[in-house]
Amino acid sequence: MEKVQITPRGIKRTLQKFDSQQAIAEYIWNGFDANASRVELTMERNELGGLERISIQDNGHGIRRQGLEHKFKIFYESEKQIDPGSRVRMSSTMHGKNGIGRLTFHSFASLATWKTTYTDGLTHKSYTIRIASETIDTYALTEPVVSVETLGTEVVFEHLHRELNVNQLEAYLAREFGWFLELHAASGFELLLDGQPLNYEQLIAERARVELEHEPTRTKFAVTFIRWRERINNEYSRLYFLDSARNERHKQPTTFNNKGDAFHHSVYIRSRLFDHFDFMSHDQYGQQELSFGLSRKSEPFQFLLEGINQLIHSKRKPFLKSSSEAVIADLAASEAFPALDEASGSSQRKEELEQVIKELYRIEPRMFTRLNPEQKRAFTHMLDLLLESASRERLLAVLTGMMEVSGPERKELEALLVREAAGIE
Repeated sequence: MEKVQITPRGIKRTLQKFDSQQAIAEYIWNGFDANASRVELTMERNELGGLERISIQDNGHGIRRQGLEHKFKIFYESEKQIDPGSRVRMSSTMHGKNGIGRLTFHSFASLATWKTTYTDGLTHKSYTIRIASETIDTYALTEPVVSVETLGTEVVFEHLHRELNVNQLEAYLAREFGWFLELHAASGFELLLDGQPLNYEQLIAERARVELEHEPTRTKFAVTFIRWRERINNEYSRLYFLDSARNERHKQPTTFNNKGDAFHHSVYIRSRLFDHFDFMSHDQYGQQELSFGLSRKSEPFQFLLEGINQLIHSKRKPFLKSSSEAVIADLAASEAFPALDEASGSSQRKEELEQVIKELYRIEPRMFTRLNPEQKRAFTHMLDLLLESASRERLLAVLTGMMEVSGPERKELEALLVREAAGIE
């Protein structure tokens, strides 16, 4: 019997932070972390229809006996590492870490058993690991034996003490893994639920494929843009860079990430440029670039970023136009608009107010998020007073001072204010 390096404090935090869906997702990530291309979740029921066993099987490289202590005995107590919603994922293929995912079964089952097969020299070896929730700081294992089994790991959870809603679990896993499966779709990665591929297509609101070419260097980029109907779990909106062999080389947030507008998106970019590309260097030219390939400030890469920004902007604009109508409807339902009399020009004034609100939402959606009814009324009335009493130049200065507005967006807002002023006059 071996002891897991974990204290009651760590167990308590684990139980507080992980629900059953998050725990199951961690075990699936463990499979993909082990270089699996296929992970299968199977749920077995008894004669009465109750959930009796859950198994997660992968075709990864298994858990080497020599590395077992690192995977099972070490368990950090940092709240950031234990919280599934706050851990930073620097690589798409490394999620579970520091033993966290190995112990979270405690949230839905009383017993977990791993059977794993790994390569030891020229042979395969298999052994089992067992942990009971009552003695979660202790694990039992068998001695490795020579095996003819294929490489991979199966973990079986028994004595379940929490019923799982299958539909809710499938929806959660779609939000958790949809972007990842799309990233590796051409490589044949699969996540199966009871033998059927996880369906994440219902999460995709729009998919567009375009090809960009930097003509001076004849560098081509195959780009896939996806807009998600819902926020994907803890991954945010990112650019994924793949080389010609479709291996992920780097990822970074898009410039439209975290704008507060529910415009959730992913962009996948494949190019030979990334076969030998230095994502860490910001040098434009020089000895390092000659040794390691082009860098982020090279002309083809800057051309790509500009093209990607234009693509996302073109997709976001009609989305925000539709969303701005919902903002107007919400303000009306909250009775946030000032009461206007029937005097001449009142309808034009209301229309101007609505148009300015729509434009402000398009530029800075976060201004309108999490406002309570009183704040909605105060903001709308203040804006109406500014429109009525201030010059358009002064109003533009006030609004741009409230938001980070520059370039094309400032020009569009200025044009709107001048146009609406001319319409009223």
